[in-house]
Amino acid sequence: MIGLYILTAVPLALFIVYLLVMDSFKLTKWSTLVSSIIGGMLMYLLSWLICRIPAIGESTLLVSIVEELSKGAILYLLIIRHKVGLLGDATIYGSAIGAGFGLLSNIFHLTAHGGADFWHTLFLGCEAAVMHIGCTSLLAMTLMMVHQGKFGENRLAKVLGSVVSFLAAIVVHYIHALEPINPILMTALLVIYYFVSKRSLFQKNFKYVHEWLDASINNEITLLGAFKRGEFSSTEAGQYMLTLKERFDPETFFDMYCYVQNYLELSISAQSNLILKEAGMPVVHDPASKSMLVEMAELKDRIGPTAEYALRPIVKRSQVNRWAMENLV
Repeated sequence: MIGLYILTAVPLALFIVYLLVMDSFKLTKWSTLVSSIIGGMLMYLLSWLICRIPAIGESTLLVSIVEELSKGAILYLLIIRHKVGLLGDATIYGSAIGAGFGLLSNIFHLTAHGGADFWHTLFLGCEAAVMHIGCTSLLAMTLMMVHQGKFGENRLAKVLGSVVSFLAAIVVHYIHALEPINPILMTALLVIYYFVSKRSLFQKNFKYVHEWLDASINNEITLLGAFKRGEFSSTEAGQYMLTLKERFDPETFFDMYCYVQNYLELSISAQSNLILKEAGMPVVHDPASKSMLVEMAELKDRIGPTAEYALRPIVKRSQVNRWAMENLV
């Protein structure tokens, strides 16, 4: 019996391994991966308890909403805390959450129905687990696109984009629960879609990262060099900074200057380490970088939101940039 329970985890593990192999940047943290799987299992327990309320458990739509919101809550927390920054690692963690959720779902399902037509029950459990992985990885992909500013940089666009992302996952889950087609065919379609879509996603992820690197690192190296040589005012960014000098008091402007310099050094370090990881080489962790991150946070508090907004043409604090600085230096 124990062997059969283990068997239910094999397809889920294969999905995660496939994604890890496809990830050319190898950015996955095992601690976060394991935490995602455990978190998915805990969210299954939470949704199971909620769905024991008759008014919810008897409604296919409400069950779909509860389960997708439960899984998505962990994923959303990872994204807003900048634990993920790229489509690739977001999809891996999203699939891990779905795998943990589906694994515990399988165990509950087999325990309750394993005595009658065990193999049929086993198949249905695996098919549902594949659906959970697919829905959560879809949510991960769309949420990351939203937070990368693909649908707009303002807060309203991100809120609406996040709502639509959750609705898309709920709709897919609900349609699956209605069983519009034969479960065997449904499983085959889900598996084919999963592998084909994830291959395409990692190709887009690779292209996006290199476009980001190409657009950022050369300009930032040039700008930082001008900083260190005392030639900052000769650059366009420096000239823009000089226009801000008259709008802020000397102390605030000095902190703004330090904030920009810290940003450039950290951003270059993070991008350099990303290139090293892609090449399979060990990254360089400078202890001073951690202190610089702390100092940058303090400078941000001191200059205030108005000055930070004024520096946005130079300090491009995108989702991927925040994540890179906090996780790769």
